[in-house]
Amino acid sequence: MRTLIVYYSRTGTTATIARALASRLDANMAEITCARYSGGIWRYLRAGYDSVRGNLPEIEMPVFDSDEYDLLLVGTPVWTSYPALPIRAFLDRKPDLPGRIAVFLTHGGHSPPQACIDKLAELLPAPIEAKLACNSAQVTAGKYADDVNDFATKLEKRSIK
Repeated sequence: MRTLIVYYSRTGTTATIARALASRLDANMAEITCARYSGGIWRYLRAGYDSVRGNLPEIEMPVFDSDEYDLLLVGTPVWTSYPALPIRAFLDRKPDLPGRIAVFLTHGGHSPPQACIDKLAELLPAPIEAKLACNSAQVTAGKYADDVNDFATKLEKRSIK
């Protein structure tokens, strides 16, 4: 199973899960970057404001050849119940993506992950075949390995069929 992980991480929490999944699945990683929200409380507040209003930012698009991959994992933090704006901006550009797609989220617990998953399902060109939602406090405490392993095992089993 050739796997690509495309993710955005403002604080490093989602990047932690992306790295763990990449290690577990022997996957390649492509990070979306967005200077508009990097660092500081004012950038955090701007991200929340823009998220509520749906203002898509300029991003640095990751470069990859979708034909090289069987599976795409999309990773995002949950912002005001939605995928982070840089992920929405990436998907808004309608990139050519592999046919199999799974998602992983990190969230603070105050926004339910399901609303974010529903929005991703609207934006993605194929059905979401698996999902993982990790609480940010658990990630910070290093208590995510079992969830990552279970998610990866589920993806591997589906690729065998």
